[in-house]
Amino acid sequence: MELQKVWKKYRPETRFNFSALPRNVQKQGECLKYQPKQMIVSRGSFPEYVYFILEGTAVGIREYSDGSEYSYFQLDATNGSIGLLEIMAQKEQYIATIVSLSETVVIRMESAYVYEVIQSDLSILRKCTHLLAEDLYKRSGNDGLLYYLSGIDRIRFYLVNYYEEHQKSAESAKVIVEAAYQDIASRVGISTRTVGRNLQKLKENKEIGSSRKKIVMTQTQYQNMREKIYSFSIQEKTKE
Repeated sequence: MELQKVWKKYRPETRFNFSALPRNVQKQGECLKYQPKQMIVSRGSFPEYVYFILEGTAVGIREYSDGSEYSYFQLDATNGSIGLLEIMAQKEQYIATIVSLSETVVIRMESAYVYEVIQSDLSILRKCTHLLAEDLYKRSGNDGLLYYLSGIDRIRFYLVNYYEEHQKSAESAKVIVEAAYQDIASRVGISTRTVGRNLQKLKENKEIGSSRKKIVMTQTQYQNMREKIYSFSIQEKTKE
């Protein structure tokens, strides 16, 4: 039996978000709206609820003892579930503080109910498993790469990932980057000033465009940046 054929058989069961839930399950949730920079869950608190994002974007925040913060992942309607990782791992604390980046609309459900639904429905369990495995695979592949990248390549790396995460929900091949400079800086570990300076270089090189003070990326620009990052990754692996 060929693996590709088996993958194809179950491909319809590889997306897990609010829309993947049966209608009767969706009705059990409570709709809530969060304003920008409003906390949704706090790191260390008990995962009493699972939140499914319908609109907007939320970010995971890691807080340090010196008061600084590091934003290390984003969630939206395509992959947005807060608390899913914790309940599937049977952990009693949210792993990160989640804050709304923009106005964010969510459906909140009791974690015990969501867990029971997932475990008792094989199709939903498959979708959930794929989501978690895909995220783990992506994070494993990216681990350590930023350490080797220069400031401008870190920006390219961020933009490539942003495009891949948001292009499917865009109306065209173009993607508008909604993230603020500070959000980009915290994601890639450089200063806000360095982000601004390197984005200007990318604009001058025509690697990105702009519209109404927002970064705009076309499919061609995405592919060119991806090739640069990929070729750098291959070079580093060859040196090892």
